[in-house]
Amino acid sequence: MSKPGVLNELAVTDIVGHVTTWEWELVNALDRNRIEPISDIDEFNRNATQNKKGRTSRQIIEDMEQIHRSLRDQLAKAPSGYFEPNEPFREFIDSCTVLHYQEHGSQIRIWGSKHSLAASNG
Repeated sequence: MSKPGVLNELAVTDIVGHVTTWEWELVNALDRNRIEPISDIDEFNRNATQNKKGRTSRQIIEDMEQIHRSLRDQLAKAPSGYFEPNEPFREFIDSCTVLHYQEHGSQIRIWGSKHSLAASNG
């Protein structure tokens, strides 16, 4: 899980950490009922990845589980208006969850299928 190459130099653990960073941003936005704009998303992503370097796979998974529980709890108590079409919160929720899972999940699956084939042919 910590071998680079899934997405350039990123490993599965880096991608999971990246996704949970955005889930945590969503948790905080839901908690304060306000989406804080991020001026440079690429820089934000680089800093978030760098801040998680050195964490073990186990720590990354534990963080993911805790943050996902917090997200579930915040979504359960969010105003119903947040889920209406064209609502900024709906767009932020989608981009931090299902759309993000689709984007990076497919990258991990492609990487995993290549490594499974390489391992079975090796």
